[in-house]
Amino acid sequence: MDGLGRRFKECATERNCTLIRYDINVSLGNLYDAVKDEDVKRMALTWNEIEPDLKYRKKYATVWRRR
Repeated sequence: MDGLGRRFKECATERNCTLIRYDINVSLGNLYDAVKDEDVKRMALTWNEIEPDLKYRKKYATVWRRR
């Protein structure tokens, strides 16, 4: 989880950062579905808050609405 968190935060300077962040959210969503660990969900939602663009923050939230 630490590696994913670091990747989520450090990709801000890379091309396609929003796609990377969305993919991390989907992966964490799949992990959450498998293990039902609330810490996984809480971490992902916390990481999403660092996204400065509200449009993308809403997009990331769509991964978690159905869970």
